[in-house]
Amino acid sequence: MRSRPARTLSLAALTLVAAGCGDTLLSVSSDGQLEVVINTTGTGVDPDGFSISVDRKPAEFQALAGSVTLTGLSQGSHSVLLGGLASNCRVVDGANPRTVSVGANGTATVGFTVLCERATTGILTIVVGTTGEPADSDGYRLVVEDGGVRLIGTSASETFADLVEGAHQVMLKDVAAGCALEGGNPQSLTVVGGKTVLAGLVVRCGPVTQ
Repeated sequence: MRSRPARTLSLAALTLVAAGCGDTLLSVSSDGQLEVVINTTGTGVDPDGFSISVDRKPAEFQALAGSVTLTGLSQGSHSVLLGGLASNCRVVDGANPRTVSVGANGTATVGFTVLCERATTGILTIVVGTTGEPADSDGYRLVVEDGGVRLIGTSASETFADLVEGAHQVMLKDVAAGCALEGGNPQSLTVVGGKTVLAGLVVRCGPVTQ
């Protein structure tokens, strides 16, 4: 489990809602406060942390594991959503979002347990460049094994997400006569789980030999 020191943030006044059946009404305090506690477990990580949104408002805070206290909450029920979860992470201890209730000038605490498993998919960003004259003017078809086919310009990039980790064959089609992909066509590129791999493909063009 990873943890960070507790932090306090102020929220704008939120809509007053009556406490519903089954909600937990908390003790009276100096103002309406909500402590959000995030616990993480598992062999994987969420590299950019999580976001916390109250009552569907824009996320007010982003954190890894630890706790944050939100202040300035009105009395009543509030919906708390833990967002920004990586594809290999999920909330495992109940609903998300979930409802908590703050009494008049009271406090409430809500906790989320997040399981992050080792990522088995990754992202591949391919950058294509073209050199020489006469250049291929109308671009190419970029074929990525298990990623589909996309049109790409002579100097452009494309990103393929959720590719299974391991080697993937990559091919450029519709390459003009007199042009060739440096290093061979197709090529094998390796996807790393939970990472973004950046790969460059260079097409070299020259006069067509009769």
